[in-house]
Amino acid sequence: MPEKQKVYDAGEMAMLYDARPNQWLLLEVLERTESGRAKKLNLLKTAKDKEDLYTYLMDEIEDWDWSRDFIFVYSDPEKQCDLL
Repeated sequence: MPEKQKVYDAGEMAMLYDARPNQWLLLEVLERTESGRAKKLNLLKTAKDKEDLYTYLMDEIEDWDWSRDFIFVYSDPEKQCDLL
């Protein structure tokens, strides 16, 4: 089941990252800063297995194409969120 569609800024995403340790996050980057860092993101789905997110991306997102900006992030509790 997909996550509720909500737009997060990078700071909010860091809190979400901390709240979901040891999970993969499938994110769509909606806006980037001038330096190319993610600024606004949409959480599409979380999973313990990254392969589940690839399957979701290919099978469930009807308007998938190369123009959309997707990233996969592992929420490692031992590391700081790189989205900041």
